[in-house]
Amino acid sequence: MKKLLLVASIFILPFITLTLSSPCATFSHAQDTNYYAKVQSEGIFFYSLPYDESENRLFEIPVTYFVILTGEANDEFYYATYQDLEGYVKVDEVVVMDGVPIRPFADCYFRVYSRDGLGIYHLPTDANEYKISTIPYLTENIPYYGQIEGSEYVPNKSNIWYYCKFSGEKEVFGYVSSIFCDDFNPEEIPINYETFSVITDPAFSTDGNLPGGLSPVAMTFIIIGVSLPCLVVFYLLIKPSWMKDKVLNEKSKGFKKRRHRDYFEFDEKDLN
Repeated sequence: MKKLLLVASIFILPFITLTLSSPCATFSHAQDTNYYAKVQSEGIFFYSLPYDESENRLFEIPVTYFVILTGEANDEFYYATYQDLEGYVKVDEVVVMDGVPIRPFADCYFRVYSRDGLGIYHLPTDANEYKISTIPYLTENIPYYGQIEGSEYVPNKSNIWYYCKFSGEKEVFGYVSSIFCDDFNPEEIPINYETFSVITDPAFSTDGNLPGGLSPVAMTFIIIGVSLPCLVVFYLLIKPSWMKDKVLNEKSKGFKKRRHRDYFEFDEKDLN
C-alpha cells in the first residue's frame, strides 16, 4: 500500500507543479500602466469625486505641472494622483504625455504667522462645523498643493484658500486662509518647461486580470481540470490494493469468528 501511495505521489505531483508554475497560471497582477499628464492652462482642478460639480473641486493644480493618471473613472474623468493625494482630473483638461518628468509636482511650502494659530478646515470657509484642527503660530514648511476661492476669512481681504497638509497629533488635509500665510507666493511658482510627445489614446491595464487575459476564476477552473484526471488515476491505482485488503480482512475476521464460535460450542459429552 505504501509503495502505491509513493508511486501515485510521484505521478501526480509533476502535473500539479507544472500547472501552478506555468506562465498562464501565474496569479500576479499585470503591471499597472500609468501616464503623466500635464496641466497646460490655468483653472484646472483636482477633484475629490469624478463629477463636475463645484463642491468636488479640491484645488487648482499649479499650471505647467503634472498629475499621474492611473485609469479611467468614467467618460469624463481620469483617476489621478498629485503628490501623495488620490483624486480625479477631467479628461479634456490635461495633456497625456509619453515620458517621465524630473519635477512633476510643484514643491512649495509656506508658514503660518497668526498669533492665535490658524484653523484648518474641510472646506474653504471658517465655519466652525468644518474646522479640523489649529495650526500653531509660526509653523513652517507646510506643504502646499494648490489653491481655491472660498469665503473671506477677514472682510475685504483675500478669499484665496490654500489646500495643504498639517502633521500635528495626526496628519490632516484641508484649507487655510492665505491671508495669514507667508514665505510663499503662488505667483512665483517656477514654470515647468518639461514636455514630451503627446499620447492621444492612453490604454490602461485592466486591474485584476492575469497575463494572457485570464482571470483568477478561469485559472482556478484550469487547475481543477488538470488536477481531476490525476485524482482519478490515483484512485484507480489504490483501488485494487484497497479492495484486496478489504476482502482479506473480511475473510480473516470470518475465520477468527468461526474458530471463536467452535471453541465455545465444544462439549466433552461428544467424546463418549
